Amino acid sequence: MKTQDINRTIAARPGRAGGDAPSLGRVARLRGADGAGGGHVRRSGRRGSSSHSKAITLWSWILSITTLIVIGLTVSFWLLPYVFRTPSESSEALFSPGSSVRIASKFPSPSREQSLELVKRAIANRDPAQLPSLFRMGGADRSEILAFLDASDQRDGLVDRYEWLSSMDVNGLLMEGVLVVYKGREKAVERLAFLTPDEAGNWKMDFDAFARTVSPSWKDLLEKNAQQALLRVFVGPDVYYNGPFSDDKQWVCYGLASPDTDALLRGYCKVDSTLAAAMARLFPDGQKLSRATLEVRRVAGGGARQFEIVRLVAEDWVVAAASKETL
Repeated sequence: MKTQDINRTIAARPGRAGGDAPSLGRVARLRGADGAGGGHVRRSGRRGSSSHSKAITLWSWILSITTLIVIGLTVSFWLLPYVFRTPSESSEALFSPGSSVRIASKFPSPSREQSLELVKRAIANRDPAQLPSLFRMGGADRSEILAFLDASDQRDGLVDRYEWLSSMDVNGLLMEGVLVVYKGREKAVERLAFLTPDEAGNWKMDFDAFARTVSPSWKDLLEKNAQQALLRVFVGPDVYYNGPFSDDKQWVCYGLASPDTDALLRGYCKVDSTLAAAMARLFPDGQKLSRATLEVRRVAGGGARQFEIVRLVAEDWVVAAASKETL
């Protein structure tokens, strides 16, 4: 079967409907306000000088807060539209053919029809005995997978269509991709079904990638302030620096977003570290956005949505079984 690799980025389709994400460009971060002006102020006495100083201080604070808000909104408006796209956009807006060499494998890739049939069978299955033969289960047990599948109609709506996305190789894994589009309640919901072969050559759907599994849950992380988490997110370069991550000479900043939460997180890693080099490889040729599985943790003094990135677990949402190394 002739296959093409899939570029893992999300790229806006040219000429799409309203709601296009603006280009982020270079956003200068706030470096503090010193209250300096371009002209001179004649002093008329201590009281006047004191009042004038207080006014400068007040306006400095207002401008500082406004600037921070603008920076946050700018990055949010740039990143989130890529994640929460309009239903009219098809898989062509998600993936474009790549040119990397296909990983050699002794197992033949399934055809388009076989890939679609495998995904349909996995999603429709409710027999717990069949789950190991249909899913790459990862850390989920049978009851968790069945609960997720049973709730799909209520959560995502009925399946509207399946779209074959050809082949891709990530993290040393041979994979086939299928986009599953649900009707949703208000707009279409999209999920990615990745198929990988087991040691016997049986192709199975990766459950954790399809469910976008995070551990602990988004609620525990954002409302109960869990200290550490494993996240499957979209990642894009960001420029928000403050608190323990205020020094942009020491930290690299990334925006982290997911279709499963409206919250935009910030993740940071040390400049010139091995991890920073690995993160940079997520964005070849000026790529703006990528999928990744990250391990993050809170840092004392950090904001509620600020995290240090401690490990790049996978360069996509499918995690290789032998992926144990901490970058």
